[in-house]
Amino acid sequence: MEKKMKFIIIGLLGFCIVCLFLFIQAASQQQRLFRERNDLKTENTSLVSMANKLENDLKETQGKIGSLKAERDKGIEELNELQKKFESASRARDELIEKLKKNKQPQAAASASQPVQQQASASQNTDAYWGMVLKAKTDLEMQLSSIQVELRNLQISNESLQREKSVLEIGINSLRNDKKDLLRQLDYNQKLLDSMSQEVVRERNDKVAIQDSFKTIRAENGVLSRQLKSLVGRKEALDKKVVSLQEGKTTVEKRLNEMETMLTDRASKIDSLKNELDAIKSGKADDTEKVSKESVELPAIVVRSAPAAGRERAEVQTFSGKILAVNLDSNFVVIDLGSSTGVNVGNVFNVYRDARSIGSIGVIQTRVNISACDIKRMSTPLKIGDQVK
Repeated sequence: MEKKMKFIIIGLLGFCIVCLFLFIQAASQQQRLFRERNDLKTENTSLVSMANKLENDLKETQGKIGSLKAERDKGIEELNELQKKFESASRARDELIEKLKKNKQPQAAASASQPVQQQASASQNTDAYWGMVLKAKTDLEMQLSSIQVELRNLQISNESLQREKSVLEIGINSLRNDKKDLLRQLDYNQKLLDSMSQEVVRERNDKVAIQDSFKTIRAENGVLSRQLKSLVGRKEALDKKVVSLQEGKTTVEKRLNEMETMLTDRASKIDSLKNELDAIKSGKADDTEKVSKESVELPAIVVRSAPAAGRERAEVQTFSGKILAVNLDSNFVVIDLGSSTGVNVGNVFNVYRDARSIGSIGVIQTRVNISACDIKRMSTPLKIGDQVK
């Protein structure tokens, strides 16, 4: 019993230690998850701010691109207008050249037919006219060169705008790729955060379940401790009872041994008296001698009767004997049947007086020639000399 209780206590202590270890491990894992969750939240916030900044930069770049496109369109329109002006100036120049060619022929014919005076006046008019034409041509050439310079400048600006546009498109593409990467990173972080939240919730539920099981185990441990204390108390009481029963058994054995010795002495005396009586009957002794019958008086024997729950029912034996001693205070009798006649502990005998059953007795101790019996039932007080069967 003590080994069993020790094993139970050791098992409970081991189970409590395992539960405590699991609780500490779950708490540390929960703290680690909380720290990782806070780090991910911080990283998520920084990524969101970076994404917002990139979106703002993208919007500003798109605005710059729009303004550059507008400037480019405006430059293209101006270039188209200058080209139109150049084409109109070229047409005007061609027309002036044709007019000059046409005017040279009639002027040559008129110079041959007119007199010398008219030739001088005509030459003066022609010089003035050609001066005006050359002046107009020079102005047109200057305008054309300025238009060409402006056209070159516009082409150069257009090329620079195209280069800036390509650079901005590359930057926009990189920003878009960065935005996609950031969005993927945000989705991954969000999924990771959701999974960590689920793990935290699961860990919290596990922690609650462990706490509940720990409380249940603690309550069971308290109940078992109380049961253990009660069992220890009962064990101590049973030990004391066993010690007292052993002491009573020793006392009863001593008394039975004394009683057996006394009964043996009495039996020897009775045998000697029987021999004397036989001798008297046979006439070998004096007829006037009176033989007085002595009653066998046994000392008081104290035997504790066994509890009724611990008695075993025995089969009825066909032995015949009589009661040698009676102790009604201790509820036992001594009979003249022992182990030599086959009497065993647990045998039950009926007590008769004048062929009438007056009770029953059960054997609790046996010796060679006598036995101590517990009184189970009696209708009248038992006496020395009552028959037992």
